[in-house]
Amino acid sequence: MGIYDSLITQNKAHVSDSGGMVSPAGLSFIGRSKEGLGGVPAAIAIKRTHLDEAIAKAAKRIGADLREEAPVKDAKLDKEAGLWTISIEDDERTFRSRVLVCADGAPSKLATELGLVTRPPDSTCSRAFVEGGTHRFNADGVVFYNKEMLPGYSALFRHPNDELNFCCYIIPGNPKVRSEDLAYWHNYLLEKDPAITKALGDRYKIERMKAASLRLGGEKQSSGDHVLVVGDAAGMIDPLTGEGIHHAMEGGKIAAEFLGEAFMQGNYDSEAMRIYHGRWMKRFGYDFKWSMMFCQLLYRFPILVDAATAAVQRKGEKFLLKWADIMTGRVPKITLLFPEYSLVITYELLLIIIKRLFGWRQHSPAAQKNE
Repeated sequence: MGIYDSLITQNKAHVSDSGGMVSPAGLSFIGRSKEGLGGVPAAIAIKRTHLDEAIAKAAKRIGADLREEAPVKDAKLDKEAGLWTISIEDDERTFRSRVLVCADGAPSKLATELGLVTRPPDSTCSRAFVEGGTHRFNADGVVFYNKEMLPGYSALFRHPNDELNFCCYIIPGNPKVRSEDLAYWHNYLLEKDPAITKALGDRYKIERMKAASLRLGGEKQSSGDHVLVVGDAAGMIDPLTGEGIHHAMEGGKIAAEFLGEAFMQGNYDSEAMRIYHGRWMKRFGYDFKWSMMFCQLLYRFPILVDAATAAVQRKGEKFLLKWADIMTGRVPKITLLFPEYSLVITYELLLIIIKRLFGWRQHSPAAQKNE
């Protein structure tokens, strides 16, 4: 049984059926993504602890030696022997390894101490679960773009048992929205954003906010002698969305395939290990620069989000699914420049500008339909 099947069977994940977006001007669209994509939904809502457990147990089933409750304190490389010695906190146990893989999250204490990661995390996000049955949210996943915090955003995602995950992403680019202000924006949106307050109602019960660091845009170095850096530790987080699990899992697969080749060749020096860095950069890392450019555009011209939402309204669910492919990392961000996207968004942009110049009132037929 695969990770996906295991999570669904155990009711630890929720497969999105209806998802959408709300623009700064209040335009919105809710589509039925699962029906459009068949067996491959646009999003699957999974608590991180359940996902990590599923991955670890899957690795154990195929032969990995899983050692739980073993937080790493230190790792030292014996260059002559070509072996790492890994020591554990509050424990006399040590482990020996030919290659060290740093997959210790955005703060990446280990990769930082080794000198591979040289900058601190540059952003942050929040998370808080809303108790099932206490809210009015009817969709499975909606992204809310508040003009004041662009290029950041917030979202609601449904989990099993009608539980919701409310999250807020601070994305660099807006000097008025800083990482240290995360709690303010998290609470402000819950209390003041009209679309979010309408979706939740006035009886929702929400847990205390939790925060996590983000390292966006990819690190310049993710390898060295006998060592690789993977996932959030290597900055494999999209600067436009703040999402990293897709790229982390893809980067992990690239690392595993590369290590299989390295073990066959018996070469683990920095030059050989650099091949891994080049592979994940080619697969998705170079696209991060386009995400950064789009971030600046969204901050400077929020009307672009209105135009994109209007384009989704006009084109319907198939267009929404294609948009979701781009936002979730399945398809490169540069795809937004292709005519099938850029032309229709430009058309809607001009239409919105004309309407605003002449004082025409904007409305959201799709939003009214799905209320």
